[in-house]
Amino acid sequence: MLENVVKKVDSSLSPAKASEQQKTFALWPVLVAAAIFVLSALFYDSVLFSVSGFATNVVISKKITWFGRWIPTDLTTGVHTRLTQHKTAFVEMMVFLGIMFVVYGFCAWFINRRARSGSLKTLFGLLWLGVLVVSVIYMLTPGMMASDVYSYSSYGRLLMLYHVNPYFVPPSAFPHDITYQWLYWHGTVSIYGPIWLAVCGLLSLFNDATQFGLIFTFRCFAILSNLANIVLIIAALRALKCSPRYVLLGAFLYAWNPLVLMETAYSAHNDVFMVTFLLLGFYLCARAQQKGTFLDWRGYLPPVIAFTAAVLVKFSAAVVLPVFVLAVCFATIQADSTNGKLVWKRALRSGIISTVVFGVIALACYGPFWIGHSFHAIVSGFTTLPASSDSISSVLSTFKNYNLYHALPPALNIFKSRKLWNIVNVLAMILPIVAGCIYLWRAPNTRTIVLVTLASFAGFLLSTPWFFSWYLIWLVGLLPFCVAARMNRVSYTLLAFSLVFSATAFFSYYTTLVGWMLLLLKPPALTWNIWLSLGILGIPIAVLVITWLLWPRFARPEAISIQDTPLASPAADSALVK
Repeated sequence: MLENVVKKVDSSLSPAKASEQQKTFALWPVLVAAAIFVLSALFYDSVLFSVSGFATNVVISKKITWFGRWIPTDLTTGVHTRLTQHKTAFVEMMVFLGIMFVVYGFCAWFINRRARSGSLKTLFGLLWLGVLVVSVIYMLTPGMMASDVYSYSSYGRLLMLYHVNPYFVPPSAFPHDITYQWLYWHGTVSIYGPIWLAVCGLLSLFNDATQFGLIFTFRCFAILSNLANIVLIIAALRALKCSPRYVLLGAFLYAWNPLVLMETAYSAHNDVFMVTFLLLGFYLCARAQQKGTFLDWRGYLPPVIAFTAAVLVKFSAAVVLPVFVLAVCFATIQADSTNGKLVWKRALRSGIISTVVFGVIALACYGPFWIGHSFHAIVSGFTTLPASSDSISSVLSTFKNYNLYHALPPALNIFKSRKLWNIVNVLAMILPIVAGCIYLWRAPNTRTIVLVTLASFAGFLLSTPWFFSWYLIWLVGLLPFCVAARMNRVSYTLLAFSLVFSATAFFSYYTTLVGWMLLLLKPPALTWNIWLSLGILGIPIAVLVITWLLWPRFARPEAISIQDTPLASPAADSALVK
């Protein structure tokens, strides 16, 4: 009797159904991890609300922190103060973020080493579902950790409502404006590019001028930009002939990164929109390479236009243009040279055309804002901003803050000079490009362009006097290209460094939540500033050095001697997972 029942059950299971059950069973670790990831985001969301929340009439937003009502707001046993509450919030934030990064790392490992080819479609669906769920959670949260979104809205209202020039008229000229009460930089003119000002102006027409209304509008735009980035990453990796597994892995490294999700869906920073144009440029570059039109103006000008648009959102993207132009010139020289004789004419023409196109577009966008203003006033608008003269969450700020209460030895006084760090910052951006010329000459392709740009961004972020965690979106947005082909020492080191940096960057929120209070209280020691710099910058640098030096010891044998090729092949990608 029992045997008959078993036979009936077995016969009722078709091969397709059995395959689906096996696939679901094989994916259960990553499904559990995804659930933990979402729950951690919910709890993290509740902690953020406890220290940066505000009132709202949106019912869902009122209920969204219900899941974290059990989380204590103060872990101290003595007198409860605002300082102790913020210290508690910082510790809890780091705990939940740590969990999210552990889950993120596990899922990336699972995709790379354990995911079966038949389950990739399901994992793609899980990728999108996770991004959407966490984005909605952050989008509806009635709180804000950074004031940038208020500045965005203010500049947009200055442009569209008051018809004044945000590059020369600060928000303090209109103190009666609804956004003024939430601003931190009241007397600061805009440093963002004209494309971003246009976006701010348009978005200011769609919000209802309430605190949650303007935040919600910019969050929606940031989420749409983030989703567009994921699509562009997938399209670019497919254009580079990556295998489906590595397309999924590359997209996942960006899409589920906790920093990207936090700084886009919650804080709505414009860095994600800048990265959209960078990724568009790399996608167009990959397509031109695939079609064999990379050296023709029809092939290299579309990426130049996309990269120019990125610069016109935020000037930090400017490093990609010289890297791209160098790659085009090197590739053209190699294509035109015969019998060992280098031919420069067409390469020089391509470089000039690219530079002129960038200059014309930039002048056309900035020109309307500059008309009627002197050259000195234009330059002053860029050089007198806090980011150009002050410091925060950097090595420079550590020396300056410590010197406020404990005089530095004469030999160390030079390290609190902004001029010195400006020079260091410029050199840290340029040197990776100079060194990268070797790689660009050997393989002037999309992936090499991305890696050199990534290295230049890394140099900038390690040495910048003005650092915020959301700048790491620049690095994470380019990480997928590290896995676009067989990984060598350079790509593996940049991947490890950027992932760790995206985690340690959150330590900078200690300054926002706790550090400024400690400075007001004038403590006898400022060791927290030193530990903060070591945490934010020291750990990623240590990972960079260790990964670079120990690469042959933990690299898979087939990856050690691999050099970058113009295009990744599916066979090469498949070899990596063995």
